[in-house]
Formats: sequence, structure tokens, C-alpha cells
Amino acid sequence: MTLAGPAAAQSQWDALAYASGISYADSRVKTSGVVAGFYGTYGTGYRHLVEVGAAWTGIDNRDGSRLSQTDGSVAYSLFGSRVSGRLGAHLISNSDPLTDGGLILFGGASVYRVGVWSAGAEAAWSSYPDYYGGLDVLQAAPSAGFTAYTGGNGVLAGTVRGYVIHLSSDPGLGDADFFSAEASLAYTVGDWTLSGFAWGGEQAFAVRDGGFLAFNLSELHTGGFGGGLRWVLTPKSALSAGLNVERFQDLGFIGDAWVRLLSISLGITL
Repeated sequence: MTLAGPAAAQSQWDALAYASGISYADSRVKTSGVVAGFYGTYGTGYRHLVEVGAAWTGIDNRDGSRLSQTDGSVAYSLFGSRVSGRLGAHLISNSDPLTDGGLILFGGASVYRVGVWSAGAEAAWSSYPDYYGGLDVLQAAPSAGFTAYTGGNGVLAGTVRGYVIHLSSDPGLGDADFFSAEASLAYTVGDWTLSGFAWGGEQAFAVRDGGFLAFNLSELHTGGFGGGLRWVLTPKSALSAGLNVERFQDLGFIGDAWVRLLSISLGITL
């Protein structure tokens, strides 16, 4: 996007509002849920970026109870011509006595050649002080990105990422160390972007989406896939829709369950 004037060229506000519907299959605990949230960024000088996010989640359980959760996140990134760094924090307030008051600190660094390749790693420390005497989670996620194809108006880009998660104690999942890998592709042509991803392995209390998404419930996740479509409506707005499917096990129950998340979002540049 090109903005007129030197002041506009050095600073930009972006905002994204989103909503999701959640459905569960074969879960002994949960039935359905909803998510609504906001994500905003402020960038200046092509070097500094501040991100803020807030989300509200409601999940209905089979016993008639309802989990209500509010998440708040903030992050700061500093960009150079070939390297960048990022730090942030994520707070959780909910009706679950085990994970209410959870705190996540995260950060990362990467090296890149813009439009060609990137390599980096992220780390996160999660603390749930009321989880049966306290639970700490350490996570490392190395990644590599690449542009596989550029031709005409189309660009194909991909990312591979690994997750290593260590819990300070086994909460009943049978282990305290979990490993997984993820791959994603995105193809952009004109005003449209089609994306997809898949992952496999095991995750518990994982942190994703650069620290802005926390899986703080007592679940063992064992794989997932999804995709999305983004349409640039105007030079200052875009509409997106996506579907994510994930396999997991509720703590204390045998057998796989599935969760499906259907999302829609609208982004604007202010």
C-alpha cells in the first residue's frame, strides 16, 4: 500500500476484528463455543511495530457449565535490513480455577532476505500458578520460510516450524515433553490469497500465532489442518475466512475428539 506524504510513509495503523464459531465432535467435556476478538498494530519508520490483541471466548460444556475467558496480548518488534527481534506478554483471565491468572512471556528473533527466505526461532514461558501447586511451560519453536515461486501476478510462499514443549510436571497426560512439526503454504494472485497448513505430533499448553494464541486447557493435541481465503476489498481493507480442524484428547478421558473452528475477519488500515 502506498500512502501520500512523508509522515504517512513512516507510520501506519492497522486494525482487525474477527469472530469464530467452535464445534466439538466426540468430546466427553465440550459441545460448542464462540470467540470474538480484536488485533491492532502500529508501525513507524519501517523499523518499529507494536501489536495489541484482545479476545473473549465462551465454551459450553456437556454438564451445563460454561467457560468464559478473556485474553490480552501485547508485543513489540524491532526490524533491521536483515534481522528482527520481538518481545511480548499474554495474560489470561477466565472461570477455570486451574488456569485463571495465567501469564505468558514470549520472544523471538529472525534473519531474512525480504521476499526470498527467512529463518528464526521463538520461545515462550507460560506460568499457571494455581494449576495443582503451579505449572510452568517452556516452549521453543524454530522456523524457516521461503518463497517457492514468483511468476506473473502470483507468489507462492511456505513455512516449516517445529515445536518443543516441556512441562514442569506431568498434569496427567502421560508425559511432560511434547514434539510436533507444522508446514504451511500461501498462494497470492492479484487481490486473493489462498492458504493452508497441517501439523502432526503432540502438543500440550502450546503457544501459537506469535504468542497471541494460548492453549491453556487440560488437553493433549495430536494434529490438525486448515485453510483460509483472503480478499483485498480496497487498498485499505481486506476480508478473510478460514476453517481449522484439530484432533485432541480431554484430560482424564480415553479416545480422540475433534474441534472445528470457522472464522471470519475484517481488516482495515486507518
